[in-house]
Amino acid sequence: MKIHGISSEIPLFRTVEFNKNFSIVLGVAKSRGEGKSHNLGKTTLIELIDHILFGSRDSERIKAIKENFPNPVFTVELRMGSETRKIVADYTKKKKAAFSTEVKQSYEYFIRFQDDYKDEFRKVSIRGKDLSWKPLLLRLMGFNERPLVEKYEIESTIQDYDKFIEIAASSGMKREGRAEEIARLEARRTELMNAIASLNFGSIEDSTSAQLASEVDSRILYAKRELFVQRKELSAVTEALRSTAFVQFTPERIEQIYADLNIYFGEQVKRDLSDVQEFFVQVTENRSTALSAMKKRILESVSTLEQELTILNEKRAQYLQLIVAPGSIDLYRQLSPQLAETETELSLLKQDVYRESIQTATAERNLLKTQQLTLAAQVASEIDEHDATFREIKSHYHQIMADVMDIDSELVIEKNSTGNLDFRTISWRDQSPSQELKGEMAKKISCAAFDVALRIVNNDDSGFIIHDGVIDNADRNIKKKFIEAMKRRSIQYNFQYIMTAISDDLPDSVEHEDIVITLSDKSDRELLLGRTF
Repeated sequence: MKIHGISSEIPLFRTVEFNKNFSIVLGVAKSRGEGKSHNLGKTTLIELIDHILFGSRDSERIKAIKENFPNPVFTVELRMGSETRKIVADYTKKKKAAFSTEVKQSYEYFIRFQDDYKDEFRKVSIRGKDLSWKPLLLRLMGFNERPLVEKYEIESTIQDYDKFIEIAASSGMKREGRAEEIARLEARRTELMNAIASLNFGSIEDSTSAQLASEVDSRILYAKRELFVQRKELSAVTEALRSTAFVQFTPERIEQIYADLNIYFGEQVKRDLSDVQEFFVQVTENRSTALSAMKKRILESVSTLEQELTILNEKRAQYLQLIVAPGSIDLYRQLSPQLAETETELSLLKQDVYRESIQTATAERNLLKTQQLTLAAQVASEIDEHDATFREIKSHYHQIMADVMDIDSELVIEKNSTGNLDFRTISWRDQSPSQELKGEMAKKISCAAFDVALRIVNNDDSGFIIHDGVIDNADRNIKKKFIEAMKRRSIQYNFQYIMTAISDDLPDSVEHEDIVITLSDKSDRELLLGRTF
């Protein structure tokens, strides 16, 4: 899949037709003393292509286009083998991605913007935990990512079990001075039972007495025990609903802090903070919904138990009317609820109400840990025994870095005993480790070299790579070597390489036909969209 061109129904939009293999989108620098050229449309062009093809989130540039142009309709024309395909995006309507999530993921490392050169492996656009990107990267490197995915999923479940066990243990009746508390309650129970035994039940019929003792009181005791537990749960859920899980913040507040400190607050930072805010809001809403549903169920259970207790107490009162001893009914009514409450608390103290759940969760967690170790071994085996594609990627990466930066460097996958993977780049000079890859320009070239190496071995669709601003601020020699290396490889391995650049010190080796569009702010018509906005 190669990009033939992009056009628009916006009248002054400058249509761009890309070369089959190598293209430069050029920005003309401002006059000396005014700094580098920005807002000419170089990055906007790349964002439009990314957004139209893969449905990435609306950036500030995309939002501005929607707001400032009456007919924001764009067409991207693709070469797909011997056929062409036109992707039309009408920004006045709801837009869908042109390609599936799988295709979008396969191009994750083939479009880099100006803030994507800090890490070869984890781009700014990659969010979430390791599960969201390491398996994808492993697949692009030629490995079977399934054992790693299953390991992450099991680890997530183990964390859920750990959290459950922690909550269950803290919610159980495990407290300091437990023996002392039990002794106190047992003494209180003995006092209550002795007091009840002293009441005059002599006039009550034997059958009624048996039913009162063995049936009604037992049912009341059970109902009150359940009601006690439910009210404890209700209290815990209500408290949880009063607490928010995440800090409340807005990107606007963070932006104001940056402004007060005179620190540049970039568009990507805004996008990231908006995504974080959206994530926090969504998780808080999901949590509140789940807790509210739980509270509703507990309230219904409490209501049912309270109704049952009312009926049972009324029935007991009917039986007590048979007692003839003066004052016995009133005294029994006072003592019986106290005895039921004492029995309930004592029962809960003598047994951990969460014990069986904790034991079950612990057993299942231990089983999962065994499976985790098995999968960790499978991940390690996969890295060690099926690395033919990865070795090819490493070779291409090493050669590009040597050609452009004269640096001996290597891609490394480190694995530990738990099966976790770390992706690193290392460099050396004269057979000794060096810190050369920590330099800003070396890191940018390293990111580009990694992408190109991936593309060379993952090029079944004769696809494209787009690098925005990759050699900005580089010296003339590096620019020359880089352009030559990219152009030569794009032709040799039949992929399409598109880069944006500014005109400062552009090497003489760049041919006129390599430049597919020149953007400048000398006049509005030389801008991408025909005017500033």
